[in-house]
Amino acid sequence: MRKINLIIPAAGTSSRFKSSIPKQCQVINGKTVLEHTLLAFSDSVLEDCIIAINKQTEETVCEIVKKIPFPVRVVMGGKTRAESVREAFFVAQKSDITLIHDAARMCLSTSLIERIIEASLHYDAVIPTIPVTDTIKKIHNDRVLQTLTRDDLVSVQTPQAFKSALLRYAYEEYYDESITDEASLIERAGKAVHIVKGDSHNIKVTHPIDLEYVRSYMRKHYDDQSEDLPLK
Repeated sequence: MRKINLIIPAAGTSSRFKSSIPKQCQVINGKTVLEHTLLAFSDSVLEDCIIAINKQTEETVCEIVKKIPFPVRVVMGGKTRAESVREAFFVAQKSDITLIHDAARMCLSTSLIERIIEASLHYDAVIPTIPVTDTIKKIHNDRVLQTLTRDDLVSVQTPQAFKSALLRYAYEEYYDESITDEASLIERAGKAVHIVKGDSHNIKVTHPIDLEYVRSYMRKHYDDQSEDLPLK
């Protein structure tokens, strides 16, 4: 059986969320966003699960992980999301596949996790995507330069999966501070990144209004199942 690690970067300051309580610590249906996110992986067999945190949320996150039915470790993250994932990666147990998932994507279904893991058995790097529905324009100095073709664009989600050996190689040979995510690091290493169908419900809580969406979503999807079960 392939050994799978899960890394969740949660060291950000949630500056766009504009609240004294970080978005991953907001409470929805009696559980924090981070707790819901972790519980989504309850059906997954993980070799190691690591959350990258910051000093401000250390105490809260350590209390949250005590409630999770599988072992979770915490490490101090870096100045950026990419640095935090890298810090976690190099302290993780040896694995075949590394999953990376945003702490604030709590509306995550078991079917999407399984789809990503299945694809990772066949490809070096896998990311879930959904079609872009808005018109996208390239601008400069408040002027439109170009309208981009939506057929060539997708919105990228998590969890993302990478062969751990390839990710280690890419970190050692190609990583620098300009890297914003692991998929772009793999691209820089000259390797293909495969896409699979994402889930439009799998939103990232970024602004306070997003909490209303996830509250509604959780109520709807927990009507017919135990509150502790992962979403199917």
